[in-house]
Amino acid sequence: MMTRLATYLLVVIVGSMFIAGCSPEIERPSLEDMAFIGVVGFDYINEKDVKVSVSTPVPSTHSKEKTQVYSTVATVMSEAMLKMSTKAERTMSLSQLRVILFSEEYARKVGIRKVILDLYRNPIVGENAFVAIVKGSAEELIRASYQNKPELNTYLNDLLRPRVETAFSSFTSIQDSVFMMTNEVSDPNLPYLVKEKDDIQIAKVALFKDDKMIGSISQREGKLIQALLGRNRLPRMSFEFQEQTSKGTKTEQVVFDFVWSKSKIRSNGSKERPVISMQLGMRGVLIGYTGNKDLKSNHAMGLLKKQLESEIKKETLKLLQRLQKTGVDPASLEESLRQKYYGEWTRPIAMELYQKAGFNITINLEIVGYGTIK
Repeated sequence: MMTRLATYLLVVIVGSMFIAGCSPEIERPSLEDMAFIGVVGFDYINEKDVKVSVSTPVPSTHSKEKTQVYSTVATVMSEAMLKMSTKAERTMSLSQLRVILFSEEYARKVGIRKVILDLYRNPIVGENAFVAIVKGSAEELIRASYQNKPELNTYLNDLLRPRVETAFSSFTSIQDSVFMMTNEVSDPNLPYLVKEKDDIQIAKVALFKDDKMIGSISQREGKLIQALLGRNRLPRMSFEFQEQTSKGTKTEQVVFDFVWSKSKIRSNGSKERPVISMQLGMRGVLIGYTGNKDLKSNHAMGLLKKQLESEIKKETLKLLQRLQKTGVDPASLEESLRQKYYGEWTRPIAMELYQKAGFNITINLEIVGYGTIK
């Protein structure tokens, strides 16, 4: 009996070895065999198709190229991945995606919703990938050579990270984009990139209605929007005033560095005559001044303070009235209307109240020090 059992076990073991030997051996790719996509760009082809371009870093230190770029035309990102995978010698992956770019033409004609939601639903894509708009072609920006810069994936990722100097724009992740496209009290705004020779500049702020780009605002206007959104630290701003002297009119220039800001926005709750009141508190240092005022005098400093408050108020009101007429709300002012609204709230109701609202703006500026004064 024992001999028969031993013979049976021997046959099973030998058979298993033969079966295993006939099966193809499939190994998981190592890191060197992976092509981790860091940047993906989308360009307009037509209403159905999109041109997808991706950038992957080259792992080899001996290669002259820092990145490899692949492009294809597809209807969705998953189809594009299948097509580009047949061109690459390494296994492509979106697990390290850091930057998502849209050409201005694509953002205006098609909108970003379909692509963003497609990537957002992909479990391998992280939620912190930055989203931006590109002037011209996204593929050309990705394929371009940038002297004395890190490889493209690192360069763009660092460029789009929030910094005080570029705080005029909302640095929006893919998760933020989904939230802004689906909330009922504001419209999305994204960084607008422009390629200039060997550099990429965040030139202005792209404005959206729903998921389509409809226009843009300047860096200066973006700073005012960020102040209304309650950003604590704003980039410095320069101001020019016409000063009357005994010798005629002279330009008075002021450079102000904001070290703290706070906003308080409330509405009166009226459906017939809504009014949105904004109180902006700002504190900063006067780092540059060219003019005839003796700023060591409290009276002269008080006059300059009033000039700055008046100018910021005037520019803010002018910007809000233009945005109101266009029907776009990047500053989320509709939230103040929603807070005092009774009944079911929808975006059409929000926009109706927003477009007929009046604005009451109060600026409280505090100068806590000064630097270079001429």
